[in-house]
Amino acid sequence: MTNNTSDQPTDPRPSGSPQGRRGIYNPIRIENREDQQPDWFEHLETPNARMLVALLFAVIFGITWRRPEFSPLTIIIMVGCLLYRLETWQRKLAAAPLLLAAIRFYLLLPTYSADVIGPNPIRGNPNYFSGGEPGIPWILAFLSACLFFMPRTESATVKIVVLESFLVVLSSLLPGEGFLMIFAIFNYTLFFAMAVGLFADLKGIRREA
Repeated sequence: MTNNTSDQPTDPRPSGSPQGRRGIYNPIRIENREDQQPDWFEHLETPNARMLVALLFAVIFGITWRRPEFSPLTIIIMVGCLLYRLETWQRKLAAAPLLLAAIRFYLLLPTYSADVIGPNPIRGNPNYFSGGEPGIPWILAFLSACLFFMPRTESATVKIVVLESFLVVLSSLLPGEGFLMIFAIFNYTLFFAMAVGLFADLKGIRREA
C-alpha cells in the first residue's frame, strides 16, 4: 500500500503567513501609537517651556485686561489650551467644532469691544473699568491657565474647568449676544463651582491619606 502524501509538493510558505489560509484576510499589524502625544506637546511639559508659557500668558492677559479690543487673542489661547488638555482621540473628535466656534467668537468679540469702549480704542473710555462687564478677559485667562498648568489627574476641579471651557467656546454658536449671557452666568457662579470642586478633591485626598 503506497503513501501518496510524499508525492505531493511541499508548500514553502509558512503556515502563519497571511496567504496560508484561503479566504481569510490577515493584515500586518503596526503598533498603535494613537494614545501618545505628539513631540511638540511633550516639549511643553518641560520646566523651561512652562516658564515661557507663563510669561506669555502674563503679557497677553495683562494687555487684554486694560485693552479689551485685544480680547480675541484670549479665545485663541484658551482653545489651544483646551486642545492640549484633551486626549488624542478626544482632540480629533472635538478639534473641528471647537475651531469653528472659536473663529465665530473671534469675529464677535471685536464688535462687542467696540460697543463697550467707544469709537476711539486708543484713547479709551474713562468710564470703563478693567476686566469688562461680564468678565470676558479674566474668565478666559483663568480657564486657560487652569487648563495648561493643572495636573493630568481625574479630579472634580479639572472636570469643572474642562466643561466650562467647552461651554465658553461653544457659546459663540448661540444666536445674537447669547455668549454674553454665558459669560455673565460664569462671572457669578465660577467661584462656587471651583470652591465645590476643590473641596471635593481635597476631601477625597485626605480620606485616601
